[in-house]
Amino acid sequence: MFRLRSTPLLATMPVGVFDSGLGGLTVLREIHRQLPHENLVYFGDTARVPYGNKSSATIIRYSHEIVRFLLAHDVKAIVVACNTASSYALDAIRETTDVPVLGVIEPAVQSLVQKAQAASVAGLIATKGTIASGAYERVLSSHNPAQRLIGKACPLLVPLIEEGYAESHAADLILHDYLAPLAKANAEYLILGCTHYPLIAQAIQRLYPQFTLIDSAEQTALELKTLLQENNLAHTSDTARVELFVSDMTESMRALKDLFFADRVDRFEVAQITED
Repeated sequence: MFRLRSTPLLATMPVGVFDSGLGGLTVLREIHRQLPHENLVYFGDTARVPYGNKSSATIIRYSHEIVRFLLAHDVKAIVVACNTASSYALDAIRETTDVPVLGVIEPAVQSLVQKAQAASVAGLIATKGTIASGAYERVLSSHNPAQRLIGKACPLLVPLIEEGYAESHAADLILHDYLAPLAKANAEYLILGCTHYPLIAQAIQRLYPQFTLIDSAEQTALELKTLLQENNLAHTSDTARVELFVSDMTESMRALKDLFFADRVDRFEVAQITED
């Protein structure tokens, strides 16, 4: 589907990051914090969010379309900052491009394994698609088969966050409904299995302070840093650029851009992606 590069990857090339909407900005912010010299190109598919209620075929097709867009910007690596796309499309993306591709599920599991006791109970909140894929369970079983993981689909959280209601009374009621069974099961750790969910993390901790939250952003940035260094692709210049593209310009995206990056964004605009 994608033509392999005829020229070598260079350190000066940007890193591409994409998500179904604005949630991936939590990952982009952490990458920018840990790798401040890297040029970054982000695509948020705000016109088609959420991905969690889409079929696997549709998620793969959307991901291919976005990857084609990022490759047209000569990225040297791609971070799939979307749990649902990481669950269903990661292997398909890797098969169609020769640039390194990272997802967010493996980093989240690695973070859990580093922090949790061997036989502790962990909860996982995610979209319907991510829960149905069983991706977290498969990755976790290869690292710590003794770790018990209880998944809970939370389909209302992404639209709630996208519409700016993360700190509302309605959000508290919905979170209580979703999280009470995990608390009753004595979960000590809670994987935020969607990159939107750090935007509601304060409300979760206020309602359920007993949970230790596991967010993939920090570990994903660390893995990207290692990957770039091992392949001599780390950028060291002080002229780094941050470019944000969306498929639909929403007020929520504008607000998150200002919150996370203030005046540090060099380009912020709507981009049309080519459909398969």
